[in-house]
Amino acid sequence: MLSDGHKPRRWYSGIRFRVTLTASLVVALTLLASGITLVMLLQQSLIASLDAVATDRAQTVASLAVTGDLGPTVTNTGSESSLVQVVDASNDVVAATSNIDGQEPILAQPPSASETTVLSLDRLSAGDGPFRVVAVPVQLPTGSGWVYVATSTIQVDSAVGNLAALFGIGLPLVLVIVVGAVWRAVGQVIRPVDAIRRRASVIGGEDLSQRVPVPDSSDEIASLAVTMNEMLERLEGAALRQRQFVGDASHELRSPLAALQVQVEVALAHPEDPGSALILGNVHGQVVRMSALIDDLLFLARSVEGAPRGSTGLVDLDDLVLSELHRLRELGGPAVELDGVRAARVEGSERDLARLLRNLGDNARDHARSLVSIRLTTTEKSAEISVTDDGDGIRPEDRDRVFERFTRLDDARSRTDLGGGAGVGLSIVRQIVQDHHGTVSIEDRSDSQAGAVFLVRLPLALNGGPSRS
Repeated sequence: MLSDGHKPRRWYSGIRFRVTLTASLVVALTLLASGITLVMLLQQSLIASLDAVATDRAQTVASLAVTGDLGPTVTNTGSESSLVQVVDASNDVVAATSNIDGQEPILAQPPSASETTVLSLDRLSAGDGPFRVVAVPVQLPTGSGWVYVATSTIQVDSAVGNLAALFGIGLPLVLVIVVGAVWRAVGQVIRPVDAIRRRASVIGGEDLSQRVPVPDSSDEIASLAVTMNEMLERLEGAALRQRQFVGDASHELRSPLAALQVQVEVALAHPEDPGSALILGNVHGQVVRMSALIDDLLFLARSVEGAPRGSTGLVDLDDLVLSELHRLRELGGPAVELDGVRAARVEGSERDLARLLRNLGDNARDHARSLVSIRLTTTEKSAEISVTDDGDGIRPEDRDRVFERFTRLDDARSRTDLGGGAGVGLSIVRQIVQDHHGTVSIEDRSDSQAGAVFLVRLPLALNGGPSRS
């Protein structure tokens, strides 16, 4: 049974029918036009040949008339079937071939112009028509006259009719062959598409492990199947990461919520207890932790929906770097040093760029053994921010994947006692960098020590320059 909103596919609405119909119409019109053209060309060629022979015959008779060698009977030449008459200025017959001897003039009136004239007549008294008549002016001993040569076109019409009949019989046969061949060929072409469609119709969001069949041919359909399988693989990976993310986010939210509930219940049960202030401090920490996680989730949701980032303008990166440096030092933990800073101004969202630095700083602090180093330099067209830690580092094969949403490489580098673990911090970094038309990459430390270097490149603002007073 078809689901609501899906109409049954009619046999005449499919690609197979439409392609076959189009091909058949094109072939039919082409053959019809070619047949009509060929018939017309054949008829014109045969008529022109008849006219040429008749003209030669008339000129030969005219030559005899001019020299006075023409008697009352014009001699036939072999199997000649044409009718020849010589008439004077009064259109009286003075000579004729035996097959028209004693008959009325072929033309009731001579042509008005004194030049060779070709006419068509439906019939003559000497025989069934139609006829082609050639009239050639001649100078007789008695004055001006005309030589008429009439040739029947029955054989021409018969030849043309036979050819037209041949096309009339052959065209439907050719169309039947074309329709059968195209129908079969298109069926073979779309058979893999139908197999892909049937398999795709049973693939649901709950099970993305299935793949569509890939035909053996190396054509566009095979490429389509491969592309669909690659898409399904990406969707399956995204679904798995999202399920993992939902589980991690649930855990991250459940833990502080449970702690909050217990501590609030204790504080309510003992409102006069001197430890209530400590409890409120712990509650504040848990609230901050949940707020940060929810804020990250909302940021990613806005990036998926294409929501605007807010106001943008000229941002002094060096001020943000120094602010992040002070924030990390106030948190305690690994030592934080400034490896160098230069004035740099970019165009973008100050709030998002501060978030970028905060996520990179927290990531380095979470995984550093003893030292985090921050550096800001500039080139001719870009500002470069590097955040270095002396932790375990990131393997080269994981350096692209670590920026994907909901990705956690391992427990050691993803879950800390500081509240991380959802795998969204670095994906937010990449999103902000992309929004500001920059790049982010992970490199090895230049001193060959263990650790990771996160390098962000952002284009400098066109109005503002790399330095300021």
